[in-house]
Formats: sequence, structure tokens, C-alpha cells
Amino acid sequence: MSKTYFTHRFGGWRTAEAFRWTNPDGSEGGIVAKTASLPEKLMLPADCVVWPDAEITDGASIGGRASIGYGASIG
Repeated sequence: MSKTYFTHRFGGWRTAEAFRWTNPDGSEGGIVAKTASLPEKLMLPADCVVWPDAEITDGASIGGRASIGYGASIG
């Protein structure tokens, strides 16, 4: 499935290209920066935001309303 990119304002000040994550079950996930790295099987709640250059590795569990900051590494 192709991603539709848009400009998102992360934290109200940092703009970057982003897309809406699609969870493995087909449900809508959170907003993810184009330069972030996430495993395809990650379930990401719709109210989460993953900032530019953040990395989430296999085995990570992300809860609702999480904001994974710029350059963060989770996993």
C-alpha cells in the first residue's frame, strides 16, 4: 500500500513530511515522520506521534497518546 505524505507540525514548531501509520490489522495508526523507522508489525495507537529520525525496534510496545521525540530510540 502506498503512503500519502503531508506536512505535519511536530510539537507545534518542527515541520516535517509525515504519514498516517496503518496497523497490521488494517486499523488507522498514529502520525509518523517520513524519516522515522518502525517495524511493519508495530501496532501504533491512532493518537500517537513519532517524530523525525526516531527509531522503534521489534518488541516495543507503544501506548496511547505517546509522543516519540526527535531522534529517540525505543525498543
